[in-house]
Amino acid sequence: MAQISESAAIPRRTANHHGNVWDDDLILSLDSPYGAPAYYERLAKLIEEMKHLLLREMEDSNHDLIRRLQIVDTLECLGIDRHFQHEIKTAALHYVYRCWNEKGIGMGSSDSGSKDLDATALGLRALRLHRYNVSSGVLENFQDENGKFFCNLTGDKRVRSMLSLLRASEISFPGEKVMQEAKAFTREYLTQVLAGSGDVTDVDQSLLREVKYALEFPWYCSAPRWEARSFIEIYGQNQSWLKSNINQKVLELAKLDFNILQCTHQKEIQCITRWWRDSEIAQLNFYRRRHVELYFWAVTCIFEPEFSPSRIAFAKITTVGAVLDDLYDTHGTLDELKTITEAVRRWDLSLIDDLPNNIKIACQFFFNTANELAVEVVKKQGRDMTALLKATWQRYVESYLQEAEWIAAGYIPSFNEYLKNGLASSGSCVLNLIPLLLMGQILPDDILEQIYSPSKIHHLVELTMRLADDIRDFKAEKERGDLASVIECYLKDNPESTVEDALNHFHGILDLSLKELNLEFMKKDSVPLCCKKYVYNFIRAVQLLTKYRDGFNTSDKETKDQIFKVLIEPVPL
Repeated sequence: MAQISESAAIPRRTANHHGNVWDDDLILSLDSPYGAPAYYERLAKLIEEMKHLLLREMEDSNHDLIRRLQIVDTLECLGIDRHFQHEIKTAALHYVYRCWNEKGIGMGSSDSGSKDLDATALGLRALRLHRYNVSSGVLENFQDENGKFFCNLTGDKRVRSMLSLLRASEISFPGEKVMQEAKAFTREYLTQVLAGSGDVTDVDQSLLREVKYALEFPWYCSAPRWEARSFIEIYGQNQSWLKSNINQKVLELAKLDFNILQCTHQKEIQCITRWWRDSEIAQLNFYRRRHVELYFWAVTCIFEPEFSPSRIAFAKITTVGAVLDDLYDTHGTLDELKTITEAVRRWDLSLIDDLPNNIKIACQFFFNTANELAVEVVKKQGRDMTALLKATWQRYVESYLQEAEWIAAGYIPSFNEYLKNGLASSGSCVLNLIPLLLMGQILPDDILEQIYSPSKIHHLVELTMRLADDIRDFKAEKERGDLASVIECYLKDNPESTVEDALNHFHGILDLSLKELNLEFMKKDSVPLCCKKYVYNFIRAVQLLTKYRDGFNTSDKETKDQIFKVLIEPVPL
């Protein structure tokens, strides 16, 4: 289709974003063989075989705590732990928890007088991630009088212990000094190991690859699908590890499971691509075309096959969000934006009849998508939630109008003024609602309020997303005339501070928010665990996609490589 011409009479700002990285015909031509019944049958057979093998392996380990924990860790890193939750809980974590005490654990339950750093660190991490109440104080038993962490092992085993301690330290809560000390100590130590210096220099290459991944992708930005693909490659190159028959089976299962899931995800991204391409919005050119990247974000949040409706909704919401963001940020005039906002407030599309044709198309795209998703929510939840959904969209759009008014006036608000509005304009209010309501769980108001507004966890999601976005994007936004960001507003309130001071300040807030999010995840409440995991992984995905730069504005670099590995290229079997 030819692009619809836009009015040349009105001068309009532009953000000069690069075009669509992914050729739609390429996406629509993807044809994975892993949807065939034979692969599903092989997967089911492998899962049943592995259940028996894992139970036997852990029972044969007798009192070997570390072996049980290593199995759990391997299954989680490879992204196949969801198939073995019963075995993980009953044969590993319950057993480890019974042996747990304030001094930590040894490699075997009988090692009461000889606690092991590797076993204790692995146990602390695994138990916390499965919401057992365990204290980080056990790590103090492995510090000397100077606060340094010691390990009586040497060589690769010492490196492995420090790696386990680093990974455990990332599942920390606010105020846990020993976890901060552990993270700082192990990052410095392992960085030296990776550089070939320090007290251990001849390290196994496979272990070095694990160290490199841990340093580059800490827990808070190690989104599940990216982690699974990375560890399939890491373990697949570990010839020593592969000598074990059970490990060969585990890796075969992980590869097959990844490819089958990837086939499902490819069908969904094709659905999103057709939805976008067949709409009139595809004819316009004022916004970022990122439907593939935005679907990738959905997969990094929630990848399980049963949550397809949530992923599809997520991708549609974020695609609409990209259109609105660029419409309010750069393309629309202030008068046009006020009219659009009023149309959303009244939920009345007729108010935009006199706007330019391209803006009417954008608004129709928004209303059609929002109404379609509202119908799906009503079907899933069995009650009319239209008022809540409309109010959520209104809050989102009104926050964009406020930013547009600041831009038009050349006004830099105070930090508190900016942040209050910035929490809403992050878009989390929509993304932390509609996909949750489509996960197949009935969420009455009393449960929804524990994970959505006015909950602490929802505030943390909005805050973390706003900070992560502004920290990465504030320079580019300033160049195109967007004067308000957490950095600029902080500098206005604190004129004696530098940009570096502001960045350090907000990195500190971000770090604390991630710790608080860990604590919220651990809380025992009535929220379905799958919903909590979605919100938790939502933030991990945001951190991954803003790790090097804004991965949506500039999606032709690291984000492109990650999408290729997760969505396009199957794992060689």
